[in-house]
Order: sequence, then C-alpha cells, then structure tokens
Amino acid sequence: MATDVIGLIKEDHRDVESLFARLQKMPENRPALLAELAAKFIAHSEGEEDVVYPLLARRRPEEKEEVHHGAEEHHEAEEMLSQLLEADPESTEFDTLLQELVKAVTHHVEEEENDILPILEQAVSLEERVRAGKAFSRRKAEVLAKPIKPRSRTKEELLHQAKELELEGASGMTKDELVAAIKQKKQQG
Repeated sequence: MATDVIGLIKEDHRDVESLFARLQKMPENRPALLAELAAKFIAHSEGEEDVVYPLLARRRPEEKEEVHHGAEEHHEAEEMLSQLLEADPESTEFDTLLQELVKAVTHHVEEEENDILPILEQAVSLEERVRAGKAFSRRKAEVLAKPIKPRSRTKEELLHQAKELELEGASGMTKDELVAAIKQKKQQG
C-alpha cells in the first residue's frame, strides 16, 4: 500500500477506473456502484483540492493555473455525477451520461498523471509527500463520513472556464445557461 500521496492518488485513479468498468458491465448493480463511485470521487477530489493542490501551488506558483484547471475538472465531473444519481440506471440517458463522465474523468486522470504529479514529485520531497499522503487520507475519511453531496461549480468558476473556451456572451448568462453552453462548446471541439 502506497503512503506517498502520489501513489495514493494513482491508487484512487485505478479504483475509479475499475468502478467505471463494473458500472458498464454490471447494469443490475448500478445503484450501489454509482453510490460507491460518487462517495469515492468526491472524497478524492476534496482531498486533492484541500491538501495536494495547495501544496503544489505553494511550491510551484507558476502551476496555479494548472491547479485551478484540475479543480474545475473535478467540479464538472461532480455535476455529471449529480445527473447520473438522478437518472434511471436502466435508461439510455444513464448510459450516455456515464460515457460522458468516463471521458471527462479519463481526460483529467491523464492530465494529472502526465503533467501535475510529475511536477509534484520534483517539487516536494518524499518525506513531505508521505506527510501529504496522511493528510490526504484523513481528508478523504472526513468526506466519506458525511452524506454524499456532489458540489457544483460557482458562477465565477463557470465564467472563468467560459473565458478559457472563448465562449461569447458568457457574462450575460445564468449559471444553468453557462453549464449548458460550456458543455456544448466542449462537445464541438
């Protein structure tokens, strides 16, 4: 079992990939698997955002934008999880939403493992990464002890993402309109 925060993060990534595979192959067990996925994903996200991302941003201030991008991807995935939790597990809508979530999380994991984690490994000593691993684990345990409640992005976060995507007219949109426009823009290109 890994104690270095990087190893713990990668273990979580493999666990989520396994849950995705089981969700696709075992439709009869979707309600339980989805509840497990939501709980673990939210705990992982909050652990990274509260422990790992701030550590990286302190050590490598030039990575603050990358850290912010990672947090945005977490929040976007949590919104997809909310939609999945509300969908009928036997519907085609569920299948479509699940595929969107798998695609988004796979993209995030690839970016994190190829870009963020190697920088963290260079910027932070093994001793500090072990301490961060313990803090990451504690934070996940705290989140797992509470009821599952996916977070949604703030309007400010959505506006920031809309700006990155060069989405026109974003400042005049409601939060729901921003979510829909961002989703549409991402699907286009």
